[in-house]
Amino acid sequence: MDKAQWAQLSPLLDELLDLDGPARAQRLSQMRAQDAASAAAVETLLGHLPVIERDNFLEKPPSLGEDSLAGQVIGPYTVEREIGQGGMGSVWLARRTDGRYEGSVAIKFLNAGLQGRGAAERFAREGSILARLAHPNIARLIDAGVARAGQPYLVLEYIDGETIDRYCDTHRLDVTARVRLFLDVLAAVAHAHNRLILHRDLKPSNILVTHAGEVKLLDFGIAKLMDDATVPAPVTELTQLAGRAFTPQYAAPEQLQGGDVTTATDVYALGVLLYGLLSGAHPTSVSPSGPLDQMRAVIETEPRRLSEAAARRHDDAAAGARLARELRGDLDNIVAKALKKAPAQRYANAAQLAEDLQRYLAHEPVTARPDGAAYRVAKFVRRHRLGVAAGGITAAALAVGVSATLWQAREARLQRVQAEGLIEFMLGDLRKKLQPVGRLDVLDAVGEKTLAYYAAQDAGAMDADALGRRARALHLIGEIHEKRGRLDDALDAFRKAEETTAQLVARTPADGQRVFDHAQSVYWVGYIAWRRGQTQQAETSFRRYVELAQRLTRLDPSNPDWRLETAYAGQNLGVVYLDSARPAQALASFVEARTALLALVGARPELHFDLAVAHGWIAKAREALGDFEAALAAQQTKAEALRKVPDAARNREVQRMLADGDYEQGRLQLALGRGASALAPARAAVEQLQALLAVDPSNLYWLEQACFARQSLAEIEFALGDVDSARTDLERSAAEMERLVATDAMQTKWHINLRGRILSLLGALQLAQGRLLPTGPLQAYLERVKQLEHEGKRLNAVQTGIVAGAEMVLGDALSRAGRQDEALARWSDARQRSQALAEGDYMPGITLLARAEARLGHTGSARALAERVRASKYRHPDYVALVQELSHDAGAGQP
Repeated sequence: MDKAQWAQLSPLLDELLDLDGPARAQRLSQMRAQDAASAAAVETLLGHLPVIERDNFLEKPPSLGEDSLAGQVIGPYTVEREIGQGGMGSVWLARRTDGRYEGSVAIKFLNAGLQGRGAAERFAREGSILARLAHPNIARLIDAGVARAGQPYLVLEYIDGETIDRYCDTHRLDVTARVRLFLDVLAAVAHAHNRLILHRDLKPSNILVTHAGEVKLLDFGIAKLMDDATVPAPVTELTQLAGRAFTPQYAAPEQLQGGDVTTATDVYALGVLLYGLLSGAHPTSVSPSGPLDQMRAVIETEPRRLSEAAARRHDDAAAGARLARELRGDLDNIVAKALKKAPAQRYANAAQLAEDLQRYLAHEPVTARPDGAAYRVAKFVRRHRLGVAAGGITAAALAVGVSATLWQAREARLQRVQAEGLIEFMLGDLRKKLQPVGRLDVLDAVGEKTLAYYAAQDAGAMDADALGRRARALHLIGEIHEKRGRLDDALDAFRKAEETTAQLVARTPADGQRVFDHAQSVYWVGYIAWRRGQTQQAETSFRRYVELAQRLTRLDPSNPDWRLETAYAGQNLGVVYLDSARPAQALASFVEARTALLALVGARPELHFDLAVAHGWIAKAREALGDFEAALAAQQTKAEALRKVPDAARNREVQRMLADGDYEQGRLQLALGRGASALAPARAAVEQLQALLAVDPSNLYWLEQACFARQSLAEIEFALGDVDSARTDLERSAAEMERLVATDAMQTKWHINLRGRILSLLGALQLAQGRLLPTGPLQAYLERVKQLEHEGKRLNAVQTGIVAGAEMVLGDALSRAGRQDEALARWSDARQRSQALAEGDYMPGITLLARAEARLGHTGSARALAERVRASKYRHPDYVALVQELSHDAGAGQP
């Protein structure tokens, strides 16, 4: 058949293939009456269709008769056996045999049948693409070359694992664990997107999971470099031609239709993959009669909701209903957004999809929303083109006069939405990259321009979506200011956000999502007040937060997320109670939050994490009430809850919380006078945090936690008489602290808490060894604290204790140096600071005040305070030292 004949027959064939049996026969009959010869030729072509569909022609790669490569030596590797076959090449397992070291690799050879037909350039391109990728979840490129027979090859990391869908099923992963595993896939794809690389063939067989649970992304054979302008024209043309290679079941509509391929194309394939992992079904599974029907379904058929597909797929109706309930809502919306037919309506890239899934796991609002009225109208038009067109003819004359104005308004709105989307990206995604390295100052200009942009807008004329974007941007600006310690600026942003979300609630008071957003604004206003030491204002805001959370529950009593929000709100109020020396009220709030979480955790195992947080706060309240044994028991229960979090071993935040629990247990054991029992958990905390830092050395929050943990370990070692180990750990902690203080983020907190504790412990250690202590560093530290207080910094209870302790050590050093008047002034300052801490049953504060009173010669007062401590179980080394000092003064036994 020549080209001219094919050009004539191809449209007729396409028309017939789009028709079912009876309609196809009728149309073919009409063709025979018009042109018998063409109809006969088309009928002959149709005769091949049953064989093509029976053999799944489009669903498997061609067999190119590759000769066996087993036994061949390729460089230092000996080929063993074939492990995979694809459209461009075959993949073989090989072993290193040059004696330098043992190891297996995967060698990918270009199929001999493709050589000389342009595929060699594509094959080389895959190597160049892999060379640009360095990510733990992407199979590494080790080497590349040309075999003696002239056959190009790539040497790749060999992955011994199973496909991600099979791994999830064989390990019976629950929904949360599957989402967390999928986030590793997204991290790999996002890494590629950030390097201007599309994968374009994402599917389970290209994503393996190792026996250790590590995701590995494979096969960039048809990947596309997005910066094609930087490569020679022939390669660019080749890439465009290669764009038609894909797996139909995972291809996006634009791939099937020959459209532009973008990062949103990979997002569609990721949506198909996530849909399958969570529901066990394919989004366009409509029992097609062949590949063409499958392609048509991808382009035209709207997928069932994820939750509905899961319920239908499950053999056990009750189990299917439970799974559907878990998927309903946010996951439904997230997957639906990833599977939109139009690329512009999907997530723009893998990172945005990951952001929403992380919000889902954190029980935060997601950006994906159910389809709105405009989208439903568009669907109506698509289904009823003829009726809509008839109505359109009638209305056309009326529309002419306003069409240009509407077009301009639409364009303006699109530009505004794009600008506001860019603002959210810079304040959100970019912030996450800058925060770990302490460079949030880079976003100052963005924040200022954002505030100016929104100040120029008329909030009353903005629609709900625009107001929502404004509120989110203000939240992000506020959080950035808060992280940098600029609390006044943060409060200003959060108050503006509160005004915005209040407008949204006023417009739709029964919309739970709007009430939730307003509750978050109110929370942040209260949080900043709490950070500024304005306890009353914080309590007022947190009480409003509780009221809004309770309102959510009244709007939808069956919604577990709203019941959860009530638990969180009560817990925040408890923190204010604890900070304002009302530990009994705090304990009641924490216990109530724990009770609410216990009622929900059965259906949502991931809430074991939140339950652990509640137990941690209960421990703090118990400790403030002087019940150290109960506090220790609560910390142990917290650890038990953390180990029940799904996929706890791979969840780094769970690992950090477990380390925190060990740190707290070591501290409490020391408070009970059990130094030997405190040592093991303190060491475990340091080891766990060091392991986390080995994974991500740039995480300053983990570094802060490690610094605190190492200080606590040093204190325990000092109490046990291991002075050398204590000094080594303190010096390492000091080095870590200097790295932290050198950054901008949270500098004030690190200066007060970390520097003060390190200087006090090092000073106490040196004084205990009978050596004179240089007073300069402690004096400089305390001068800096006074300067911060003069600037408005309010110390919390922990910081007050650290600063008072530093005053005590400095006073002791001055006394040792014979500067008694200066020493008395420092002890007096310590006494003044610790008086507020000694209210209630806070034993460390009482002990500190007693030691200051003893130094100042107020022995009677010191003895009375010591008696209060003796009646408790608090036996910290500071109390032991107090007893010894008072006994020495009295020349007799315990006070």
